[in-house]
Amino acid sequence: MNGWTLASALLKMTFGRSAKKRYPNPLTAHQRWMVSLDAMLSERMWGRSHLMLYPLKRINSTHCKVGLQQSWDVTSPESLQATLRWLATEGHRMQMTSALGHPPVAWDFGRYVTVVRLGFGAGYVDEPGAWQLLASAVAPVAQTYGSWEAFANDFVAGRELWMRTAGNDWAGSQDDTIEAVRSLLDPTNSSSPWRLVPWETVYQADHGSTQHP
Repeated sequence: MNGWTLASALLKMTFGRSAKKRYPNPLTAHQRWMVSLDAMLSERMWGRSHLMLYPLKRINSTHCKVGLQQSWDVTSPESLQATLRWLATEGHRMQMTSALGHPPVAWDFGRYVTVVRLGFGAGYVDEPGAWQLLASAVAPVAQTYGSWEAFANDFVAGRELWMRTAGNDWAGSQDDTIEAVRSLLDPTNSSSPWRLVPWETVYQADHGSTQHP
């Protein structure tokens, strides 16, 4: 076994097999749009994937479980569903309405998509169930915003207010989020999921995709 082969084998052992190989079927246009709703968070995280239901480039259920437990206290299918119900029906947005002049739907549903994807990666929900959950986010988001920029700006505004009201001063983290949004909206960024999947996609007839992320 040469050095390259050994390194590749160790990489697979450490981080798992390729998610693309595990889930090779391309997503439809609407599916690609739905998973792009958490692009601000995916852009910031090492090892995360865009334009796939599985949240990581390599299969790693432990990573997904740890992320859900640490950030959301989710440790089971039941607690996953409870958290998603809270984000979908209440979240933080109603508490923020008076401060922002409107409920920041993007703040709750951007995170909702992240939790669904991590829940799928953790094995707390199967693939059909995950798509069904993601479909629930379409109407609230599509009826509220008309562009990725508007969606992203409201997510950032909600996140900034949440940090202040929660007593968290994570300026660096917020700066990273703003930089991620700037990169995703950059018209020269050919790898941005928001450039590959225009906002208007969700209003059009769904169709299969021949592109692989």
